[in-house]
Amino acid sequence: MTLDLLDRVERMLERERLWSAYALADLEPPHAAHAQWLAAEDAVVLIYRAFEPPVLFAAGSPDGARALLAKIPSGRYLFTLMGTHRALLAPRIQESTETQMWRMALRLEKFDAGLAAGAEPLSREDLPAIEELFGEHPDRPDAFDPGQLDDHAFFGVRQGGALVAVAGTHVVSQRRRLAAVGNVFTQPQHRGHGLATQVTAGVLQALLGRGVETIVLNVSMRNAPAIRCYERLGFWPFCGYYEGVGRVGPASDSIEEQTVR
Repeated sequence: MTLDLLDRVERMLERERLWSAYALADLEPPHAAHAQWLAAEDAVVLIYRAFEPPVLFAAGSPDGARALLAKIPSGRYLFTLMGTHRALLAPRIQESTETQMWRMALRLEKFDAGLAAGAEPLSREDLPAIEELFGEHPDRPDAFDPGQLDDHAFFGVRQGGALVAVAGTHVVSQRRRLAAVGNVFTQPQHRGHGLATQVTAGVLQALLGRGVETIVLNVSMRNAPAIRCYERLGFWPFCGYYEGVGRVGPASDSIEEQTVR
């Protein structure tokens, strides 16, 4: 990707910073190696290939996004799309399983650092305990990667010496002062006691202490307990979107676009 195109993509993503937080982080190593960008004058589409199926993300004007979405290759994708962009792609979607989600953003002035009391920082040394906690639970975090522990923003709570709750991040960009909270999980038998709030507060306190100013997270619109937890911490629903896996068929029209790799 040329510097000129990189600057243009970054400017477009910054216009929708809260929605594009993950994509902005994907401009940097190690994520950049997995990112394929489609760019128009007023829209961006990202195909992020670190996962299987790859993540499909779009931002920008409907007209610009329409041309770019028409050019993505056929195949299976993990959608992360606002309703407008999802509708533009709909004629090509052959089958899908999707969930309506909230992108939530932290109001810094609403955060109470006292909620983090008792949460302890976790490191690579705690990886076996984290993996044991996640186990084979059907709602275990599906985007956890051990490398995320290197962002030094994972926190946990132990009871009887065993890790029973954890929260961390998906991405952190110190350069852009943004982060996405994720990997929040409490052992089922310990839920309902505020542990998710406690460990997530630990993550927020660590990020804010490092000067991070934009903090977002994703949560299902159906997950009322999690939404209440995040609202207590100072998050608010910024926008709704669709997340899920679907198959995209071939495009019927040929529309010229500019591909940025």
